[in-house]
Amino acid sequence: MPSPTPLVQTYTSVTKATAYSVVVVDTDIGYDADDIVALAVAARVVPNLVVVTSDEIGTSRARLARRYLDALDRSDVPVLAGCDLGSDQFLLQDRIHATRLPRTESLEHILRDRTDPDGLVLWVGLGPLSNLAQLARTAPDLTDRICLVQMGGWLDTYRDPTRASHNLHTDQRAAGLALRILAHPPRLILSEHTNHATLAVGPESPIYQKLCAASAPEWAQLAAANLTAWFTRRPASWMQDPVTLAAALGHPLVAFTTERLHISADARLRRHPTGRTTHVSSRIDHDAALTWIADHLHW
Repeated sequence: MPSPTPLVQTYTSVTKATAYSVVVVDTDIGYDADDIVALAVAARVVPNLVVVTSDEIGTSRARLARRYLDALDRSDVPVLAGCDLGSDQFLLQDRIHATRLPRTESLEHILRDRTDPDGLVLWVGLGPLSNLAQLARTAPDLTDRICLVQMGGWLDTYRDPTRASHNLHTDQRAAGLALRILAHPPRLILSEHTNHATLAVGPESPIYQKLCAASAPEWAQLAAANLTAWFTRRPASWMQDPVTLAAALGHPLVAFTTERLHISADARLRRHPTGRTTHVSSRIDHDAALTWIADHLHW
């Protein structure tokens, strides 16, 4: 197996958000709370941000993202409602009633409007790959310029080896298309590396306690509410999505290695000598990652 290489040495020569024309964060915000934490960090560090929601429920996720970004003083960030897959997994319905609707123009229009013909687009996938697959169908030329860093996939261990990990499993056809069609080999943050106790934020976590502080601004209150609701279903939220964002932005918290992968019809991955070239995580500095996340949740 190849030796792991830090992201900053391998992700072409592009390691910062400003090196891309646009950074798209594709998020299924409003259920597992690592999405809302990742979006808080993205709002702080990504100037050229576009948000599209995946596994949408009407416009609920997009409306939450819009309210959240407004609370973070990022009313400049376009928010678009993405593909609706028929899910009902949303925990903050009572927080979006008065929220202004997301934008109605297409993602293709926004990307063409905000990029030059040679400009790269960094796509940070924190949910299913439906939106990217849809874009590939409607605007295939844009796939030549998209650099995908995606949360999901597993190779060696997973809690249920009979299926792909959640983001790839949720829309298997979209995952199969998106992982095959891009000109730049995708980068996957594997679930076997993010399912680590250090990344678990539970009720006693300093991150959660800070977000629950009496002095917390609106955005922190929303994040705390998401975590509180999530804790009624799971003991903790693993900060997989903020780690994916950090890796996408070139922070050396994640080491990568290059594999050749066969993509099955059900979106499970396995090594194969004639498979597609894919960069996959080989190691995460979990302690440094949690510190990086906490450092960006300030007010």
